[in-house]
Amino acid sequence: MNYAVIGYPIKHTMSPLIHQTNFDALKNESTYTAQEVLAEDIKDIKKWIMDSELSGINVTVPHKETIMAHLDYIDPKAIKIGAVNTVHYKDGELHGYNTDVTGYIAAFNAAFGEKKERHILILGAGGAAKAVHRAHIDHGDIVTIVARRLESFATFKSDDFTGIVTNDFTNRHYDAVINATPIGLNHEDVFETMGIDPSFIDDDTVGMDLIYNPKTTPFMTYFKHSINGLDMLVNQAMDAYKIWTGQTGDTKSVKDKLEKYMEES
Repeated sequence: MNYAVIGYPIKHTMSPLIHQTNFDALKNESTYTAQEVLAEDIKDIKKWIMDSELSGINVTVPHKETIMAHLDYIDPKAIKIGAVNTVHYKDGELHGYNTDVTGYIAAFNAAFGEKKERHILILGAGGAAKAVHRAHIDHGDIVTIVARRLESFATFKSDDFTGIVTNDFTNRHYDAVINATPIGLNHEDVFETMGIDPSFIDDDTVGMDLIYNPKTTPFMTYFKHSINGLDMLVNQAMDAYKIWTGQTGDTKSVKDKLEKYMEES
């Protein structure tokens, strides 16, 4: 079987390394490539997948939302988020899913436990925040999202969260804080950048940064217990593999390979 990840630009994606490592570990002869697809070509995605003889694709920016209009079926959870990151081509139809949600909550719960009605603070209101929000709402948590602009909340498909702009942020206790912004990729401090006083963080507050490289971001240093986004990255890929094949991927081999790759790069 042949698979690919599509986006524009696409050169920095880790998906080929992840999936090829999984294929090799399972002695699966499938192939996985990264393909640049322009925004104007998304309307022809079904023909492109058929011509390329692909059984499935992953979808990254800027196509996660626009591809939805060209799919035959969309999983209800992906509809709630308004984004698709995995497509399975079967029986002549394109089926869309969002494994960011399942990949995220599995990583979060593995690290911090599965208690419900946790008070969750999400920093940022972009595409990643939508997946985190949906994951926690479906789990039974109470979600607050803080962003720099009120308009950032307009693209959310539901209002089952409290939205706060940074200049109205007031300190209260949260069980967990999630950095769903790219702030930290270059070692910036997300609290300083967003103008948020981090004094509400105590020893019981846990933190998760969706960034996985660098391994430790300034955000993570505010917490006694924190994790980065590597497990989410691996989980969402392995969930996609299961959608495509019905089989369980080799999570440990993939994570070990990624950690070694990032240490050496």
